[in-house]
Amino acid sequence: GLLCSGSGSGNINSLASHCLLANLGADARETSPARRLTATTAIGRQGNRFGLTAGTTQNGGLPAWLGAEGSSFANADRIEQNDLQVFGQKSLGSEAYVSIAGTYARARLVPLADAAPALADRWDSKSLSVGGGYGAFSANIVGRVVDMPGQPDGKWEGLGLGVTWRTPWSGQLTVGAENVVTRGKNPFSPSSDGADEGTVPYVRYEQGL
Repeated sequence: GLLCSGSGSGNINSLASHCLLANLGADARETSPARRLTATTAIGRQGNRFGLTAGTTQNGGLPAWLGAEGSSFANADRIEQNDLQVFGQKSLGSEAYVSIAGTYARARLVPLADAAPALADRWDSKSLSVGGGYGAFSANIVGRVVDMPGQPDGKWEGLGLGVTWRTPWSGQLTVGAENVVTRGKNPFSPSSDGADEGTVPYVRYEQGL
């Protein structure tokens, strides 16, 4: 599952900056809690915005399926990640806008023995989101690439999309799908062979209080 902070859970562009992979089951590893530190700078003028966010994460635990016996992640007990996101939005008149956001993240798995010089594994992820909106409706197309250097078939590419409606009662309804188009084997698939899980549709509703 994804655990997201309130500042980023409503925007698919910032999942990498505000969300962590987590397992809420009883078989999750007992480790220290995750720590997240971010810094953001942004400028805005006449409805246009441009900003930069840098973050670092030390995740206290791994999902059980990542740390299963025999997997390349079995000797690691936490994730360390550094990421950088650039985002911009330009207004087109009083009701329309276009937006673009890019994120680059570098992560590694740290072995159980912190003194060990070797890293269990590492990966890079890049995402690009292009979107736009008019009035109460908006849409996003998100492309994502995950690359695990040194691993056979360690590169995966995916494309997703979503459409959002901002309701008159301060709600937000999003309908979309992840993995509409994919290429390669997903290195984080729960299946042992990394098989393509196909398109994953979703519906999300948020209510402002």
